[in-house]
Amino acid sequence: MPWVLLPALYFALLQMAHFEQRWGSQVQDLWLALCIGISALGLLLRCLTVGFVPAGTSGRGQGAPSASTLNTLGMYSIVRSPLYLANGVMWFGVALATSSGWFVIVSVLVYWLYIERVIAAEEAFLETHFGDAFRAWAQSTPCFLPRPSLWRASAMRFSLRTVLRREHSGLIAVGVMIPLLKFISDTLVGRELPARWVATDRAWVIFIAATLFSGLLLKMMKKRHWLDAVGR
Repeated sequence: MPWVLLPALYFALLQMAHFEQRWGSQVQDLWLALCIGISALGLLLRCLTVGFVPAGTSGRGQGAPSASTLNTLGMYSIVRSPLYLANGVMWFGVALATSSGWFVIVSVLVYWLYIERVIAAEEAFLETHFGDAFRAWAQSTPCFLPRPSLWRASAMRFSLRTVLRREHSGLIAVGVMIPLLKFISDTLVGRELPARWVATDRAWVIFIAATLFSGLLLKMMKKRHWLDAVGR
């Protein structure tokens, strides 16, 4: 999806540079911090979802849908697609960082057109495999907008190891994408030398480095099976 939006992103970055010129770098930094907070909220929603699910569900697979059991508790008791909702919130924060209203609207529309087809395919798979159980759950649970009054606690305990093992890529995305947009806007649009950007925006450089270090450390721990959890 980001590749589809790439041409539009260039013009959005022009507005991002204009925002900094008009309001100053301090105001822009506060705005970007708010956008990172919004994306982090999406990551938190992912963590609250995957931390309670059993193995073989709620994965990041890019091929045919698969599920060993039907999740209907925890986050899945109030919304059928909590991970896609979380991804949407994360992407919304990134789009908002450009400070371009039209780019935010285009991004939301493109994301919805894309994810609606994914949800349709996955739910067709679930209906085939789980039949009446899926239909009963789908009839009472909204697809994308949560209904907190339906909350039913998960039968499984929260697994921090599972979250750390499965969400390191989300952590990297949240911590890198928005500062990267600022870097591109300042250097490509604002014509600032990369070396000068590193010197003047040192806080963002440290933030990116800390995020990458944390994410890559978790990835290494995953490969060494230090984050494995029984049944997760």
